[in-house]
Amino acid sequence: MKRAAFVLVLLTGACAATPTPTRDELAGALGDRAPAAATGITHIACERAGAEPAEVACRWRQRDGRQWQDWQSHLALADSGWRLVDAPTRRP
Repeated sequence: MKRAAFVLVLLTGACAATPTPTRDELAGALGDRAPAAATGITHIACERAGAEPAEVACRWRQRDGRQWQDWQSHLALADSGWRLVDAPTRRP
């Protein structure tokens, strides 16, 4: 657990200049692929992915009933807001 917290701190520090969606924006981008209320999303951490400056690789925690699950996906910032680049997947 300490290692995971350390990695999250590193990602958060490295992402200071990286655009990151808010909980509301991420919930909207997820749509039907991994539906969640904005209040059911926490710990969003993103870093640049590839050469495209508007594309980021994000990890977050999402409530599933009474438990929290770890998720990840690539998102891109477009004129209309955040959109998914690939399908979100659960992290082990």
